[in-house]
Amino acid sequence: MKRISKIWLWIALVLCVCTIGLNLAEGRWLSVTIAILSIAGLCALLFAGRRLGYIVMCLCAVGSFAVGVAQNVGALGAVTAVVMSLIGSALVPVVTGLFIRSQWRELK
Repeated sequence: MKRISKIWLWIALVLCVCTIGLNLAEGRWLSVTIAILSIAGLCALLFAGRRLGYIVMCLCAVGSFAVGVAQNVGALGAVTAVVMSLIGSALVPVVTGLFIRSQWRELK
């Protein structure tokens, strides 16, 4: 894996750990669980070079989006909740995908 991809994955790992901290502070246990699974996917991709890690991250992003919308639709309104959840859940998998797409065949 290219060096720039590894640097991004380390940044993404830190972002996910911060997400866990924020969700713990708010008592959002389902979001904490999803973030932990996402970290497991990131680690599989970063340390073992596994494609499955990226797939797990993407599945976690879908779960995070659904949970984010469900938790915030009452407070923010439907459109705002969808937009904010989409940005929050899609950022790491989309950027990661852009970094690793040229290296996909090298991954196990």
